Amino acid sequence: MSETPESGRVLLVDDEAAFQRLGGSFLRGLGHEVSIAGDGEQALAAFARQKPELVLLDLAMPPHMDPEIGLELIPRFARVPVVVLTGHGEHDLALRATELGAWDFLTKPIDPDMLRIVVARALRKARLDAELITLRAEQATDDLGMVGQAPATIQLRALVRRVAQTTVSVLVLGPTGTGKELVARALHACSARSGGPFVAIHCGALSAELLESELFGHMKGSFTGAYRDQPGLVEAAHGGTLFLDEVGEMPPPMQVKLLRFLQEGAFVPVGGRAQKHADARVVAATHRDLEAMVRDGSFREDLFYRLKGVVLRTPALLERPGDVPVLATRFLHRVAPRAGLSAGALAWLTTRDWPGNVRELKAVVESAGALLLPDQREVDAELLRLASGDMSEGPRTEPASSSSEGAGALDAAINELELRLVRDAMAAAGGNQSEAARRLGISRVGLIKKLTRLGLR
Repeated sequence: MSETPESGRVLLVDDEAAFQRLGGSFLRGLGHEVSIAGDGEQALAAFARQKPELVLLDLAMPPHMDPEIGLELIPRFARVPVVVLTGHGEHDLALRATELGAWDFLTKPIDPDMLRIVVARALRKARLDAELITLRAEQATDDLGMVGQAPATIQLRALVRRVAQTTVSVLVLGPTGTGKELVARALHACSARSGGPFVAIHCGALSAELLESELFGHMKGSFTGAYRDQPGLVEAAHGGTLFLDEVGEMPPPMQVKLLRFLQEGAFVPVGGRAQKHADARVVAATHRDLEAMVRDGSFREDLFYRLKGVVLRTPALLERPGDVPVLATRFLHRVAPRAGLSAGALAWLTTRDWPGNVRELKAVVESAGALLLPDQREVDAELLRLASGDMSEGPRTEPASSSSEGAGALDAAINELELRLVRDAMAAAGGNQSEAARRLGISRVGLIKKLTRLGLR
């Protein structure tokens, strides 16, 4: 069983060298960037340096293995989910940790699959919290976070405001990267349920068994690693909105159980017998053609019509090219508030197809903004090309001779620009290759290849 979250920054605080080695290796194998601390002082220093998205904290801290030291650390990790690690029989300590702000706890010896699940959920929570803060800031401009004035964008905003006032289920359809989750959040924010929770899950990231446990919870002892009763996301969404992202990827066995919840508002946790009830508005989204899936039998017809109360469609960026400059400026200002886009940059942005839609645009513009030198106030087309990994055209220059000397000069200029940007990204990241790669918008392996080729290793 597996769950594949995006990689994240994790701080592991534990005094046991064996657990540091094994736990750190396991988390790195999942793609996470891991810092290790053996005591409270090291933990606070690493927290300030790494700025982790998640803290795994063993409560027993040196020098006297006093759990009170670990408990005192929890409030110091402000705004970051803390998962405490406890021994058997220490449930009272775990409850005290929860009261102090810990998000969850795991009992040693820790089951690897449970660790994978809890880390994935905690990182998702951290990112959803951050996105919610951004959404609230953007709502102040009364655009529901859906930036732009293209007819398709205006129509979508109007429909969201109208549909949000109803209780009907909503199906959001659109290509990947067009902001389907943003629409779901806007629906929640405009609804009478806005004071309740917004809970999201990616239906294609888990097997049927894990998805059932995530959605409906499980009882203690229902499977290996189920050390305690665990409420599911359906229960967590009571009084609010449950967002089923990529519902078209949901395994067939789970489609039946979801249909029952939609029909009756009832569910049974894994390993349980008693029915539970939850009142959550369901918003589903997918880039798949559900009607075609119904025809070929891979998606239940009755579930499709239960989800299809109202259909909202998120347009591809090609359908709203006039919104590209507005979106690009918004994304740039998030990383470089005083910077602007040159005329050449705007032309380059508006002539691309953007197969990854808004998500791709955001990644390219933010990477370019992060690569600006301290004295630069403008992003040009060459910087955008570098951030996108597309240097096929090369910088636009005045026509040159066809001699190899002219081509060599152009190649040298490109190499010099790349060398400067990579060096600046490494300096800004304090030598951290993963952070530098993120700033450049490339993979860590890609960065290592560039460092080797440019002689910077």
